[in-house]
Amino acid sequence: MYAIQGVFYRVNILNLFNEEIPVPASYINKLKSKTEFANFEVAYYHTIISHILNLDNLANVTSWILSHQNKDAGFGLGRSDIVSTGYALESLNFIDSSLIKRDNKIMKFVQNCLAVDGGFTFIPDIYPPYIEPTWAGIKICEILNKNPLQIDKTVQFVLNLQNNNGGFRRSKYMGISELEYTFKSLSVLKSLNYV
Repeated sequence: MYAIQGVFYRVNILNLFNEEIPVPASYINKLKSKTEFANFEVAYYHTIISHILNLDNLANVTSWILSHQNKDAGFGLGRSDIVSTGYALESLNFIDSSLIKRDNKIMKFVQNCLAVDGGFTFIPDIYPPYIEPTWAGIKICEILNKNPLQIDKTVQFVLNLQNNNGGFRRSKYMGISELEYTFKSLSVLKSLNYV
C-alpha cells in the first residue's frame, strides 16, 4: 500500500503546482490493467491517480468497489467496516455520485458504528471508538449529504483526543500525537463547524 500511497502524494503535489508528472509507461500500463485492489484505501488512491493522469480505467475500480458492497449496505472485504465504506464512497462519489445506492441503509450501518461517547468504531457494536472510523463516519455523512448523528458528543470525543503538545492521538485512552490523527481530528472538527 505504501508504494501507491507515495505515488498518490507525489502526483497530487505535482498536480497542485501544475508541474509535469513524469510517470513511466510501464507504471501507466499497470494502472490501466488493474482490476483487483488490496483494500478500499488503495482503490481510492488508484481512482485519484488515474483521474489526474487522465487514464480511462475507472470502470475497473467501480466494478471492484461495487462487488464488495455487503447486505448491510456497507463496504468491506467479507465484512463491512466504516473506514472501507468511507473510502468506497469517496471513490464512487468522485467517479459518479449516482453510483451510490441505498444511502439510507448505509446511514443505518454508520449509525450502528456510533459509540455512546460520540466517536465511531470500525464495525458495529464494539468499543472503543478511534479517530480513523470517526473521521470516516463524518466523511460518509458529508458524501451522502446527511446530518452527522451526534454533533456535540462527536466534537467532545475529538477534543478529548488532544494531547498537551497540541497534536491528537487516535484513542481517548492513550497515545502519542501523530500527523495523521491530528489531520483527521481537525478535519472532523472543521466538518462539524467547530473550527
